[in-house]
Amino acid sequence: MKKCSFTIIANTFKTRTSQEWNKKYLLSFGLVANTGCLTNAGALFADDSPLWQSRLYCIRWDGRVKGDAINDAEFTGNVLMLLREAMNFVKSNTKRGWEKLPDGRKNKPEYAERAVLEAMVNHFIHRDYTVMGSEVHLDIYDDRLTVTSPGGMYNGALIQDLDIADVSSERRNPILANVMAQLDYMEKRGSGLTRICNETKTLDGYRDELKPVFKSTPTQFQTTIFASTDMPDVGDNDEDMSETKLTERQQKILNLIKESPTITAKQMSETLSVSQRTVERDLSTMKNMGVLKHKGKDNAGAWVILKRQ
Repeated sequence: MKKCSFTIIANTFKTRTSQEWNKKYLLSFGLVANTGCLTNAGALFADDSPLWQSRLYCIRWDGRVKGDAINDAEFTGNVLMLLREAMNFVKSNTKRGWEKLPDGRKNKPEYAERAVLEAMVNHFIHRDYTVMGSEVHLDIYDDRLTVTSPGGMYNGALIQDLDIADVSSERRNPILANVMAQLDYMEKRGSGLTRICNETKTLDGYRDELKPVFKSTPTQFQTTIFASTDMPDVGDNDEDMSETKLTERQQKILNLIKESPTITAKQMSETLSVSQRTVERDLSTMKNMGVLKHKGKDNAGAWVILKRQ
């Protein structure tokens, strides 16, 4: 317990609830026992999670079937970090069109962000963490994205045989679910699947055949969300910066560089409560995008922003 830090959950709690984090929550949330020892749920929320099976594999496939991969990434550790990386991967590997208006434009994404968030939260909460060598898979195709996790329905039922409006809120990992509810990532009444459908339904171009699909086996659960088909002008010829799509974290990194061009990746990781490896990956991506470059030695140089966001 003494060797574990909880900066990520503390910062997330403050951001999402506008309340100050208190160490006493570790006990009341069930992340540590009365003896001070880390619980299994606590291990998932520790900054350096010791549970190596807490993993996420992300792949953007070229086409509608598995074949050549356009992009892929693997993440291990803290469940909140995995959730954040999943959302960043979706934002970086999906299209975003817009409807031109007299005074501007209206963004028209392929997927409803809240629907994807609900799906990822659902899979991280309900997956079976006792299956060693397992992980959550996020696969993005041209027409859909799928999320697959180990562990079927906790009560043994098959989700495709049920009306999702009547699915009971039985949880394999009740402490994990409760903490995510405290962080305002989900509701306690088990309405996640319904919300995924309702949020997807709000997208322009939605048709009944694009309704999300949920499938389960005794050992696996899968969510499929189909892309909106109403994708007008995607701005290939626009002269603005729309083609340079930065994730929320990459934009934060860029803001840090604007404030201090000599900031190091280690300092950025400490400020953003993410691993240094994650920051270095984002820096490499932005250099390849032509957004920034680094001059001088690694430990003594400075960052130069090439494209203003």
